[in-house]
Amino acid sequence: MDDLPSVETPCGDPGFDPGALLGLVSPPVGGGVEIVLVDPGYMRVMNRRFRHIDRYTDVLTFDLSEGGPEPEGVIYADMRLAPPMEELLERIFHGYLHLMGRTHDTPGDSEAMAADVAGMVAAALERSR
Repeated sequence: MDDLPSVETPCGDPGFDPGALLGLVSPPVGGGVEIVLVDPGYMRVMNRRFRHIDRYTDVLTFDLSEGGPEPEGVIYADMRLAPPMEELLERIFHGYLHLMGRTHDTPGDSEAMAADVAGMVAAALERSR
């Protein structure tokens, strides 16, 4: 398995080099994760199909882990709101925390997850400098 996640853009050009995204998200996101950048319509269809919620969402995560030490799965993120890159990183790291088993079912969980996402985004942006 590669150390880097993969990035796919099936809905067209995201307006930035998807390869550059790899340097921002890895670490912590590793090779068992595929990041798929799509448009809002695609996100709505996926949300309706898999969660039975007929509305747009900015990130969906599918856990494909089979008990290994590192998370594996697919993160679908809306690329239309990127740039700014910070918003796309928030979506990807939010999805990654879901792959790690995190939820935001309670206010406390939501606050902790938001704080962790903010820290991950700050670290990624610092690496890019």
